[in-house]
Parts: sequence; structure tokens; C-alpha cells
Amino acid sequence: MSSASGLRDGTVINSTDLTVARKAITAPNYPTPPNSPPQTTLDAPNAPKQSGHESLASAIRSPGLPTPPISPEKGLILNDKAEKPVEAEAEKKLLALKSSLGLENWRCGCPTQQKSPCTRPIAENSKDEVNSQLEAMITLTQSSTELESKLRKLAVRVHCWQHDHGYSLDDRIEAWMEKFPVGSNGTKRAVSVEKQIRKVLGRLSVRCVEIAASTRERCKLRIGGQKVQNCIKTIDEIVKPEVYMDDDYLEDLLEVLETNTFCHRHIIARRLKRVERWKLEIIAIRQKAASELARPIDSGANEESQSPSRPSNTLQGKNLSGEKSSPISQNQRLPTPRTSRSRSADPVTFWPKAYDTTPFDIIARSSNPADRTASYELVRKKVSTPLASDGQAKGYVYLHEVEGNRGLVKIGYTSRSVKERHEEWAFDCNRNPKVLYPKVSGTVVLNAHRVEEICHAELDHRRIRVYCKSCLKQHIEWFEISPEEAIAVIEKWSKWMAADPYEAKLRSRSKFLKEDQSRRIRDINQFMKEISATAVSTAASTLDSGREVSQR
Repeated sequence: MSSASGLRDGTVINSTDLTVARKAITAPNYPTPPNSPPQTTLDAPNAPKQSGHESLASAIRSPGLPTPPISPEKGLILNDKAEKPVEAEAEKKLLALKSSLGLENWRCGCPTQQKSPCTRPIAENSKDEVNSQLEAMITLTQSSTELESKLRKLAVRVHCWQHDHGYSLDDRIEAWMEKFPVGSNGTKRAVSVEKQIRKVLGRLSVRCVEIAASTRERCKLRIGGQKVQNCIKTIDEIVKPEVYMDDDYLEDLLEVLETNTFCHRHIIARRLKRVERWKLEIIAIRQKAASELARPIDSGANEESQSPSRPSNTLQGKNLSGEKSSPISQNQRLPTPRTSRSRSADPVTFWPKAYDTTPFDIIARSSNPADRTASYELVRKKVSTPLASDGQAKGYVYLHEVEGNRGLVKIGYTSRSVKERHEEWAFDCNRNPKVLYPKVSGTVVLNAHRVEEICHAELDHRRIRVYCKSCLKQHIEWFEISPEEAIAVIEKWSKWMAADPYEAKLRSRSKFLKEDQSRRIRDINQFMKEISATAVSTAASTLDSGREVSQR
């Protein structure tokens, strides 16, 4: 029979429990293993506090104290706490850079012709790569040699299909570079002599530069792809040190450049007004570059801050005789206009006339060119679209190829003669089109523009985008497909349109797809099989006839 004893505060405990407690207290104290945690009672964080005798009684009744879980090493805890601020800071810098470059809303953002930012969204599958590219540029400055190349890759990934080429890219990169901080010791990015000269010479244009004295309006005639390419080749020569360091040769090529900016009407009575201004500005650029080279190097500055600020173009060029030219002195007299001096060639005939036969500058092509059915939904959508009044004209759907780009064909349409359209295309793009379709007389096609649109829709999986360096635009009517396949597509849709599948409706100038045709295209796969059955067999013979016409 157990008895009870009282503590000084009046609390009663069982005598048996007290005996057990005394034995536990008097038990030998063995040393704790070195890696064992302290053997103390751990209270739950939200458990009510116990009085002294309750804690003692709880310890007595427990068969054994549970070992607390092993705590993580202190080093790991410290690293984890230290990494969070670092990650947060990196994320903050990434967001700041993205905002500075105008990419925080995941839009193209390239200035449009109306000067407002383009609102086309950036592709979802490009966002991870965009973030990765931005992270790699967080620490870059204007003087970083790799900044411009990284920004170009970023711009190509960010810009939409209308702004991923030409001057749109150049303008965006130039604006972005100004958003980055200057380098160490206040070093700003160095602009090469070549780039400075290109800026002085201005941008290319497909229009004549002549301005009428009476109206002060610029001529609206185009100069043609041949002259645009002449301008490109001339500028590429001018920016070479052996040219811009030779005053006479420089002036010759500047005359060639300005002469090629006039249309055929104004080329005869041309008045070269920009040659001397260009030459004076180029002389000033090379004088400044020479003074930069002559400036003593600060031995206390680090190499990174020095090298980017040095001109990237050498001023040690060669003149026409092959002898090296010495750097221009700042005290050298500026050039005076030449009045009587023999020229190396007539500026008009300096570059021989020739069609461009170089490979296309392909901007983009389909990622899945083998999937013919991938374009079927585009066909359904285009066929179902009401036919507007301005798209109901008869005309011709044509096919041609150009030298140097075998395997690529262009599908277009015209409401004029095919010959007239090809002459116009050859003038603008300086390519000699070889007509593959139609035949000599050609067959007038009903709703020719809609036929062309449907052909483009069916072949969308084989479409390529080309940037033309002659007309300074991109072309989206080129396809990577054999001429036989292209002709089959043109002929089947021309025959389908000949059945007049659209009808007018009351109080509407547009035409709408007839009910029987609407039912047919519900099963688009079957519909495509039906209209394709008769077209393939006649394509080969049509192609042979078309090539005979082209050779004539």
C-alpha cells in the first residue's frame, strides 16, 4: 500500500514515485557520447508550461527520454540564410534590367512607324532563353566588348516577325546600349571608326533623294535594287582604312555613292551636294581617332577600361599606289573641292550592271516542313473568310524562281500582265525571275488574290521569310518546295475557284462561301484529298511548258 508525501507548497505526490525518482537521481552518471545532443527536455512550442513537480513527475513516469532529431549542421544553416539575400538581389537586378530595356510586359516593344512600341507578345517558348540572356548581361557595361553581340541575340529573340531584321534591330540595339552603365573609371563604349563613318553616310533608301526646288518635296520615284546594292558595295569600300585614309580615292567613292541615290530622271542633271560634307566629317572622324591613338596610356588604369575606348579601326591604311598612309595630323589642312582632276571611273558606270545571284538572306523557316496537314486549319480559315469586294478581281497566279536559289519558288498574283509584274519585281529586287507558271497566254483566274492566299495557307509549313537587301523589305511569298508541287497547288485551287464557290448576299458587297462548300470543309482532311486528286497528274507537263516559255 503506497503512501503520499507533501511538498513545501502543499502538493502531494505518491511515495512510490518518489522512491523511483530518488533511485534515478542516485544512479551513476555515464559520459554522453561526443556527438549526442544535450539530454534536456524539449517542450513543444505551444504546450502550456508545467510547474516543477509536474515536470519531475512527467520525467519519472516516462520509460525513457526520446532523443531529439539531429539538427542540421551550423554551416549549412548559415549558407542557406546567406543564399537567400543573394538570390533576391540577383532577381531584383534581373527585373531592373528587364524594365530598363522595356521587356517587363513580355512584348516586342520595338518602335513602330507611328513611334509607339510594338505590342506583339514574345513567344512563350522564348521566355526562358530571354531570361537566361538577360542574366548573362547583368554585370556588363557599355565598355564590355561582348555587349553588342549579346544584345543582337536578345533582339532577334524578342522582336516579332516584322521587326527581327534590318534597321529595326540596329535601332533597338543602339537604344539598349545606352541603358547600361558606363565602365570602370567612367569609360564609355567605344564606337569604331567604321561605325562612325556609316552613321555619317546615313541610311539607305529605295527612293530618289532629289528634292524639287519649287515644291521642296522629295522625288517619289524608286531608284531600283541595282542602285541600292551599288550603295551598299560603295559604303563597304569607303569604311576600309585604305580608302578613307586616301583623300582622292575617298572623294571618288563618295561621288559614286551619291550618284547612285538618284533615280533615272535626276541622274543626268545631278548636283552632288553631299560629297564635300561627307568628306569633311570623315576627315574629322579620322583626326579624332588619330588623337586617341596618340594619347598616352594611363599606367594606373586597368586594361579593361583602356582597351574598349581605343579605336577598333587602324588608321594605317594604303593608298591606291600600295604605299602605306601615315595617320592624319590634327593640324593638316582640310581637303578642298576638286575642280579639274582625272577620275578613276565615271560614277555612273563604276559598278557594272548585273543581276544579284547570291543566296537569299533567310530570316526564318518552318520548324516542321514535313507535316503537310499542319496547314489544313489555315486553309479552312482562309476558305471560310468572306470575300471582300476588293478581292474579287480576276487576275493571274504566277510562279517563278531566281538564279542562285534553286529549290525556292515564289507564288504571287497580279491583276496586270505577268510580264509587267516580273519586270517590276526585277527592277526593285535586282533578281532575274525565271517564270515557271503560267504558260504563254495564261489562264485568267477568278478571285485571283484569294487563290493566292489559299495557296500560301496550304504551303505555310514550307514558307520562308527572306530579307531583301535590294528593296530593303522582307518577302513572305517564298516557299521551300519543288516547282512541281507548287504548280499542283496553284492549279487545284484555280479549278476549285472556277466553280464559283462564293455567293453574294443581300445588302453586302462581300461574298460568302456557299452552304455546300461549308459542309465539305467540315471534314478538312477529306476535302483536301478530294481537290488534290486531279491536280498532281497535270503539274509535270505544265512545268515543262513554263520552262520553255522562260527560255524564250
